[in-house]
Amino acid sequence: MEFARTFRTAVQRRGLSLHSLRARLRDRGYDVSVATLSMWQSGARHPGRSVSFDVIRELEALTGLAEGELAATLGPPRRVRRTEAKSYAALTHLPRTPFTEELASELCERSGSIGAVLDADGRITHTVTRSLWQARKDGARDATVFFDADPESPPPEIRGTLGCSVVDVSFDAGLGLVRGTLRLDAALAQGSVALTERRAVRPAGYPQEHALTLVAPCRQAELTIYAVFDPTRVPTSCRVTIEEGDRERSHRLPLNGTCVTHTEFGFGPGTVTLDWEF
Repeated sequence: MEFARTFRTAVQRRGLSLHSLRARLRDRGYDVSVATLSMWQSGARHPGRSVSFDVIRELEALTGLAEGELAATLGPPRRVRRTEAKSYAALTHLPRTPFTEELASELCERSGSIGAVLDADGRITHTVTRSLWQARKDGARDATVFFDADPESPPPEIRGTLGCSVVDVSFDAGLGLVRGTLRLDAALAQGSVALTERRAVRPAGYPQEHALTLVAPCRQAELTIYAVFDPTRVPTSCRVTIEEGDRERSHRLPLNGTCVTHTEFGFGPGTVTLDWEF
């Protein structure tokens, strides 16, 4: 009954109707009936193993609950939903080499974002990558992460800034790629989640870049890509290109002041690339 009480209190506090909650879930790609939501709220039924972990996370976000607050009421760790996955190398058209090989997947990304901050010269000073990870098994802690890099410059400095560190960092100039191991601050139990943030800081004099790519190895609930420009140097145009399987689509994006943003829901495996012109 703890799930029902927590869910019911949150819905009432936000002043939501179950019809509006269902509509918002559908907008995010999750089809849950009003009848099911009503039974969850009354305690007549609670989410079973067939319910996606991502649905619970979306309910937390929509009702203003803290991340994991609703999931924690369901008791023992939930089964981790398996989804189609592709390697970073396959999605970015890189050759399979020992450098691009990845660790056996203990963690899977459920949502994430990447953002770039640019200076008055139009150069990226650093990028910020946030990921919500879910453990596939007890004791999960490590995942392989990659960053694009200029082959003729010193590589960006990669460091964990929230919930993780980035260790065993190496650079392959031929591939223009930095590889590292993201290590959570604490190991997770199966089904548990952890939010991490990592930064890639460019050294002084790093070449100007005109694009940023977010790679989704598996299907994720929500992916956001953005760029923040210096107010003295904003782009004349911005565009996003989405590649998923054999499908590709592209369109222009408007600036919101000095920032441009694009979000995909229920996306992956695939890539989202943001580019701009000055």
